[in-house]
Amino acid sequence: MNQPCTSTLGAKIKKLQETLQTAFIGCHIEHYSQVASTNDIAIARGKAGAAEGTLIIAEHQTAGRGRYGRNWEAPSGKCLLVSVVLKHRLLRDQVTLPNLVGAIAITKAIRTTHELDARIKMPNDVRIAKKKVAGVLTELVYDEEHQPFFVLGFGVNVNNVLEDFPSELRGTATSVRMACALSEGQNTEVCRILLLCDILCHLEDTYLQLKVGETGPIMNQFEVLREDEGSH
Repeated sequence: MNQPCTSTLGAKIKKLQETLQTAFIGCHIEHYSQVASTNDIAIARGKAGAAEGTLIIAEHQTAGRGRYGRNWEAPSGKCLLVSVVLKHRLLRDQVTLPNLVGAIAITKAIRTTHELDARIKMPNDVRIAKKKVAGVLTELVYDEEHQPFFVLGFGVNVNNVLEDFPSELRGTATSVRMACALSEGQNTEVCRILLLCDILCHLEDTYLQLKVGETGPIMNQFEVLREDEGSH
């Protein structure tokens, strides 16, 4: 069951539109304490004609999914779990680019806000020191007027500590907070709202390049931010 959020972060989310430096991403925001999947809600909103840039944000997902249908596990209140409705009609040679657009935005935001060496591991992962910190999942859909749109969903481990990860992931996953603690020697809570604002600004900038067909600059950004070949 979808549960609207009434937490302190929920109050900050209400002010997000006032401070967010974007033209259309975040034009409408829905914030929940718990959902099955933010992508599912965004797909439903998109099918019903929601405006481009509509955001769905949750504190916890019970059925979050990643690539190949894998579960995305995240402790409540520590991650960014976000989906956005986007309405660009993708050309055949562009269908793989939305994941890359999302990964570029997350990577650039982590690098600029926290000076961490985040890198993109194709096709949809963001990693720090070869440990996964974020993932992107794009789903292509048709609305009630049979017009195509897509939902770009992403999850970012922000304030997770080691004990928050299942034992089998502790050697391969990290969070922004954990990476900051290693680089700065200071284990302090990271502001999720500030990081989200930066991600959304980068996301809109890169998405607009996709909308006007400027795929060259997108691929150039990817080449700069990609993880070295041979990384695991």
